[in-house]
Amino acid sequence: MNANKRNIFIGFAVLFALLLLGLFATGGSHIVIDGEEIGDIGGVAGFLIAAVVAFIGIVLALSVTGIVLVGVALLLVVVLAMVLGSFALAALPLLLPFLVIYAIYCLFRTKNKVA
Repeated sequence: MNANKRNIFIGFAVLFALLLLGLFATGGSHIVIDGEEIGDIGGVAGFLIAAVVAFIGIVLALSVTGIVLVGVALLLVVVLAMVLGSFALAALPLLLPFLVIYAIYCLFRTKNKVA
C-alpha cells in the first residue's frame, strides 16, 4: 500500500470518527404512547447498537446455515456413493463372461522365454 492510499484511508477513518461523535451527541427520541413517555437508549446511538447486533445475528445465522448445508452435502455424497456402490455390486455378475474370456486368454497365451 503506498502513501497516497494510506492517507485516503486515514482521512476516511477521521471523517467516520467525527461522524460517529456527532451522531452520539444527538439526543434520544421523545415517544409518548397513551400519555406515557417511553424511554429508549438514544436516537442514532440506539440505532447503531441495534445495527451491530443485527449484523452479528446475520453473520451467526449464515454461519449456522452454511454448516447445515455442508452437512447435507456430505450426507448426499455418502448416499450417492452407497447407491453407486450397490449398482456396481448388482452389475458384478454381468462381468463374469468377460472374466472367463480373459482367464482363457491368460491360460493360452504364449510367453517369450529368455534363456
